[in-house]
Amino acid sequence: ANGRSSLRSCAGARMSEYRLAEKPALNVLAGLGWQVLSPEAALAMRVEENRVILKPVLVDSLRALNGIGAEDAEAIYNDLATLSDNEDWQRKLRGGYSRRLTGENRDRPIALIDFKTPANNRFHVVRQFRVAAQRPRIPDIVLFVNGLPLVVIEAKSPLKATAKAEEAFEQIKQYERDIPRLFAPNAFNIVTDGITTLYGATGAPSQFYGPWPDAWPRRRDEFEDDLAKVLWCLCEPARLLDLLAHFIVFETDPETGRKIKKVCRYQQFRAVNKAVLRVADDEHRKGLIWHTQGSGKSLTMVFLALKL
Repeated sequence: ANGRSSLRSCAGARMSEYRLAEKPALNVLAGLGWQVLSPEAALAMRVEENRVILKPVLVDSLRALNGIGAEDAEAIYNDLATLSDNEDWQRKLRGGYSRRLTGENRDRPIALIDFKTPANNRFHVVRQFRVAAQRPRIPDIVLFVNGLPLVVIEAKSPLKATAKAEEAFEQIKQYERDIPRLFAPNAFNIVTDGITTLYGATGAPSQFYGPWPDAWPRRRDEFEDDLAKVLWCLCEPARLLDLLAHFIVFETDPETGRKIKKVCRYQQFRAVNKAVLRVADDEHRKGLIWHTQGSGKSLTMVFLALKL
């Protein structure tokens, strides 16, 4: 009887997670222009369950963005499928990728994403994305750009008595450990219970996850709730591409020598984009960015230099 009741409570918790966090998140994402793919449809595109790239989507995107043939696009897919370093992936995603194509005698740049015209890319969202491994894992929601998995979202029930946020962070850490292939191209991760939504860089400990409270240039009252606001801020296709192109850096810890990945905070995103708009308008030669202590002045300048 105890076994049956614990199974029932597990199933109940899972249902409430779906109803209160996962389903609302999927609805918001669909409204932002993400095409919803069933787990079965996504699996058919992955070749095998231990692979994470949606192969036909990537191949089609490579051909469309670069004007190349199927054979070259297939070779690029095979090349990317073996790439495991997150910093190397970020460089290639941002345009730092070139290779020799059939019949050519020198390498040429290959675009994986069109950052200038977001509509030229393909955006898919998949729920319950099972990845086969020694310890198989099933992330709640994965976002794909041109078939490449860039964001993982973990949904937790707000009704759970346990420390739900810590549980969500722990699950992300398990995924990163057990199915690292999914996180090689990853930009950042999101945890949500449908009310509170936090984001953090690939590999970040839970204390470095944070909220995105300011929806600049929009206002909070334009959104139905906080979940809709934060998902627009982080995952609206053009904004996600802006974050990927200009607001992610890698630093080396001088003490451990370990690489640390950092994603901007909302105030840095707002300050940099306001400064860039001023430069583009050519109205003001100077400006002031007000920083509080510890708000990331140096990184704001790095992000500004990247975007300019």
